[in-house]
Amino acid sequence: MKNLVYILSLILLPFLVYSCNKKNGTVLPPVVDPPTTNPGIDTSIVRMLNNTPVILWMEAAANFSRLGTAEKMAAVFQKVADMGVKGVIVDVKGISGLVSYNSTIAGQFKSWNGNTQPIEFDYLQNVITEAKKKGLKVFASMSVFGEGINSGGARMGKVYTDPAFAAIQSQVISVSGEVKKITDVYPYGMLNALQPAAQDYELSLIKEVVTNYNLDGFVLDYCRYYDICADFSDYSLTRFKEWAGLSTISNTDIVRTWKSSNGAVVPNVTGPQYKKWLEFRSQSIRDFVAKARSAVKTIKPKMAFCSYSGAWYDSYYYVGVNWASNTYDPSANGFSSWATSAYKNTGYAELLDLFMTGNYTSTLTGAGWWTVQGQITGAKTVLKNANIQYGSIDIGNTAWSNVKNMQDAITMILQQTKGIMLFDLVHIDDAGSNQFNQQLYDDVKQAINQGMAGR
Repeated sequence: MKNLVYILSLILLPFLVYSCNKKNGTVLPPVVDPPTTNPGIDTSIVRMLNNTPVILWMEAAANFSRLGTAEKMAAVFQKVADMGVKGVIVDVKGISGLVSYNSTIAGQFKSWNGNTQPIEFDYLQNVITEAKKKGLKVFASMSVFGEGINSGGARMGKVYTDPAFAAIQSQVISVSGEVKKITDVYPYGMLNALQPAAQDYELSLIKEVVTNYNLDGFVLDYCRYYDICADFSDYSLTRFKEWAGLSTISNTDIVRTWKSSNGAVVPNVTGPQYKKWLEFRSQSIRDFVAKARSAVKTIKPKMAFCSYSGAWYDSYYYVGVNWASNTYDPSANGFSSWATSAYKNTGYAELLDLFMTGNYTSTLTGAGWWTVQGQITGAKTVLKNANIQYGSIDIGNTAWSNVKNMQDAITMILQQTKGIMLFDLVHIDDAGSNQFNQQLYDDVKQAINQGMAGR
């Protein structure tokens, strides 16, 4: 199936279908922000990001053949630079857990869709070499807790090949309340983010790539739980019981009954420990992000530490992530139905130098969390200038009204945030991977020029 891993690498959460009706709109005037209030961001990183307002994501599987040699990289990066891009994010670890660099820890991603790369070909090093020739900054991203994928019956990753990893994979609950291993239900082999062995392994990969490669930044992706139905393992419940100071705990104390909504398993009737459970999950992710930041900064203090998350803050707690400032209290700002008064302490915005929100909708204007404008405004509210924030668009998986709709989204984000991340190279370069059935270099360039002119 074409670009299956690429599509799965998005895994736009099931609750994404709750979005509002899509409509086109006009680009609003620029919004001038004060500089970030976070003194922890090194001035050299601020300067670098100020000079890199347009970044292009390059998913490994979707671009496997396109970037499979140094010569191909050189040709593509020239087009990318001419388009106005200033930096690239290279996916070096996808959901499968296989990596696209020379690793002594993880298996390497050397074959996909009938194409292979020579074992001696260091994909990441070649990206760095060729991108730097074009003046592009290079960031490496990892799907942190992804360690397996079932692609049409072809299973890849440690959750399928290593019993130790199979034992710490996430466990998900069904509508009936039955708990199963995630690989028995879904095609994604994500680990339980709480498990010490999972954290130690992922931190070892982060340290390896940061140590061995001359990168400008490191990006966390899939640093989260699979969804609200995860993780209901005995291990997680025991940890929660200890953390919350409870004498006993059961699944029904958290969620009494479940239901299916647009293909997702979501709470129907919540239990007395539901909000504390959400706080606990979010705290566990915040604590891991702190460990990851320390790992990066201990090795290279001036490397940008970054993360991507969906822009829909009002429901992102489903995956255990609070990307807000730790001074923003959702319980006092309309979200008391799921946030405790202490939930704000799980915010990790202050741990990041750069944060990229996925503004994945074609509806440009209007309030709420499912318009580009609403997401930009909402993110500013909850982030409180704790880090440098870029918006993002998904060029190939968003149902645009027309090319201008896409261009207006790019322009709006560039004029109202510090920069933009374009997702993904394959959508621009491959005419068959976008709804317009054409290469989009010129169209994106026009939008970038318009957006930059209004900054």
